[in-house]
Amino acid sequence: MKVLTWLVYIILMMAFVLGSLGLCRKIIKKHKVNRWIIGFSAPLVLIIPKILFDNINPIVWTILVAIFIVLYLLFFEINREISETKGIKATMDIRKTR
Repeated sequence: MKVLTWLVYIILMMAFVLGSLGLCRKIIKKHKVNRWIIGFSAPLVLIIPKILFDNINPIVWTILVAIFIVLYLLFFEINREISETKGIKATMDIRKTR
């Protein structure tokens, strides 16, 4: 039974990551997103609530972690797209953000 539970967790996590990647690709096509703002602000989604509140509901914490994961997937997806189209040097240049 424990193996089945872990299998369900793994399948749900894979579905979440693949769904997030699909969402990221749609966001990239529709909007011009600055990757550095997303990259630097994503950890703040977890840090600020942890500093402000002593006890955070586990459900709320799980939602915050999911938002954190989606933001970092968006950051890395934008970096991947830039490195494929413009090369690796353009990926590291902070002045050329999309």
